[in-house]
Amino acid sequence: MLRWNAEKDLWLQEHRGVSFQEIATCILSDSLVDMIEIPSRDGQEAFVVRFRKYIWLVPFVVETDSTIFLKTAYPSRKMNDRFGGIHEAKD
Repeated sequence: MLRWNAEKDLWLQEHRGVSFQEIATCILSDSLVDMIEIPSRDGQEAFVVRFRKYIWLVPFVVETDSTIFLKTAYPSRKMNDRFGGIHEAKD
């Protein structure tokens, strides 16, 4: 089961143009590219997803009841280069 904070979801929609629901759909579909550990955050991992032709990182923690709590979502240039996403043209 995936869950997230409603206030963070509104922030993501306003500032990054993405909702957790859209990200959850990517995670549960063939858009999931990989999962990585985040060494600087104890107990935290990240989904690597392809969203809108770019690679996004979605940090998460697994709660005691095995629920996956999504922390945030952001486009990652480093992961885009690594996993072969499409670079969006700059104006």
